[in-house]
Amino acid sequence: MLYLDVASLEVTHAHLPWPWIAISPGRECFAFPSSAGHIDSRVAAATAVVPGPGFRLPADLPLPTAPAASTGQAGPAPGLRAFAISDTAEHLAVVGTAGGASVLVTLEVEGDEVARTPLAALLGEGLVGHAVSFARQGDLLWISAESERETALGLVSALTHEVHGVLRSPALPPPAFHQLHVHPIDDAVLLLAACGEDGTFGRVAGYTTGPNGITLAAIATRLDGGGAPAGFVGFSARGSRLFLAEVDALRCCAWPDLAPLSSTPFDADFASAYSGAVIGERVIVDGEDPESGEDAVMVFAASGQRGAPARPPVPSGMWCGQLGDDAIVTVAAKGDPAAAQVVRLPTPRS
Repeated sequence: MLYLDVASLEVTHAHLPWPWIAISPGRECFAFPSSAGHIDSRVAAATAVVPGPGFRLPADLPLPTAPAASTGQAGPAPGLRAFAISDTAEHLAVVGTAGGASVLVTLEVEGDEVARTPLAALLGEGLVGHAVSFARQGDLLWISAESERETALGLVSALTHEVHGVLRSPALPPPAFHQLHVHPIDDAVLLLAACGEDGTFGRVAGYTTGPNGITLAAIATRLDGGGAPAGFVGFSARGSRLFLAEVDALRCCAWPDLAPLSSTPFDADFASAYSGAVIGERVIVDGEDPESGEDAVMVFAASGQRGAPARPPVPSGMWCGQLGDDAIVTVAAKGDPAAAQVVRLPTPRS
């Protein structure tokens, strides 16, 4: 497989829940914890990746020093839970637990706080923030949170935290690991929640802007009640389809109701890592050889219905998402700091 190393870096993740790297919604830049109390960024510039601004974490929202189960305390672990960077790399949004309460903070470069709001004031009492992302329009934030009773998906202004709407749905089976994926064309977001043996659940929300302001709406999907365990690969070029990687098949779903369109089995000697990317006319799935444990990749046509193993060598590490038009960010599964890379996957010449 043809790939080109573009940049190398180190990610200091401590006990931060996955993903350890946040990519902006337009894939213009990404952010990562580089040392205790500091978040660095990189910006995509044509075929290069250049250093971007840094952000100091608030003193009461450090990287978590231990997982929640080992803190000896009820509730979420103190410290940072998730973070997101804007396409301009000018602002960082973070959610975490400070003073026993879940909070949302928007930061400027080098750590000045633009806004800080308890999640209880934004989404309601008892909710713990799990994921945050800038919306396609960079002046808004999507926030995903949950309690034992419900899941909440909210839309707020990035710089003022004005609430534009909150959607509530049944609680997800614990433990649920939330990831937010912003649609590339619609003003909409996909919440994909991995819930272990209970499978993967999906929530879709969109908004419209009119004379009376922003109206937020939930969109019913085939994954509202869960489905087979699967991870996000990417949207099709026009955004009309969504690709998900199951352990043994690539699933293509219609957008936005996530109705299944096709399911293409992987080769017998390939097990997916529940991740991938859509690069041009290729749907690429990351995985490994189940016998040797070596990294492996399968490449599918744009429809997701014809695939074949890529010839080695292939990119190593866990795929964190796509940067720019044809690059991915990967990070090693072991080590802290962990070695990370930006790798280009250019379209092969015919």
